[in-house]
Amino acid sequence: MTRTARTPIATGLAFAIVITLPSVASAAGTAGAVSDDAPDEAPALIVTADFNGDGIADLAEVTSPDGDPSGPRYLTVLLGQGHGAFRQAGSRPVLGRDPRSIVVGDFNGDGFPDVIVGDGDGSLTEFLGDGKGDLVPAGDVARLGSIESIAVGDFDHDGTLDLAVSDTLANEVTVFLGSGNGSFRPIWTFSLPTQGKFYRLVTADFNGDGIPDLAVINEDGDAFVVMIGTGKGTFSYAPELSHTKDPITHCLT
Repeated sequence: MTRTARTPIATGLAFAIVITLPSVASAAGTAGAVSDDAPDEAPALIVTADFNGDGIADLAEVTSPDGDPSGPRYLTVLLGQGHGAFRQAGSRPVLGRDPRSIVVGDFNGDGFPDVIVGDGDGSLTEFLGDGKGDLVPAGDVARLGSIESIAVGDFDHDGTLDLAVSDTLANEVTVFLGSGNGSFRPIWTFSLPTQGKFYRLVTADFNGDGIPDLAVINEDGDAFVVMIGTGKGTFSYAPELSHTKDPITHCLT
């Protein structure tokens, strides 16, 4: 595996897909909304998609029914009613007790939106949509050290969705290529800027070449690193698009 990159990142870039949501009120985008809680507190995680195929946006949220952040968590689907209201369709236990990121996409190619939840214990747990509003547990697609953030994109241009996952414990980002049937394989990693810090990921085409890129945003939201996609599942550091606190401390390895 190739390793490269050392740098930090700004939350302003992340707001395209990461939004602050303390409760199930509204949502937009395809990646999980995250609250402004400190990293050691339980964040609110929510995504939106049409889970039952009626053309109306629905919600999937990681919830703690008892309000106890140390208690069990559930993945709850709320079906949109078309006039701003939602109806709970179902709720399933989330295997980890420290969920930190949630993303949505059609990961197994059946045309229905699926969900992946990343946990502080390192598990990436997949829930497959049945097209009727239910999300069925499909087990862990991977296990890392401690997951903080997940970004979704077609990083190798093969028409299937891939993942980039920030791992706080390993201090690196791992890129997983999707197979199109719901499984993933790791193909590349690069280092995060500073050991022990929390970093969130966002994907977009930052240089206009039609290939998804990555931005890595530090926990304070005042510095960011842009990694340009090669179209092969790997990335290269773009200093001209990045903003770091101290450029002298940045080095590529």
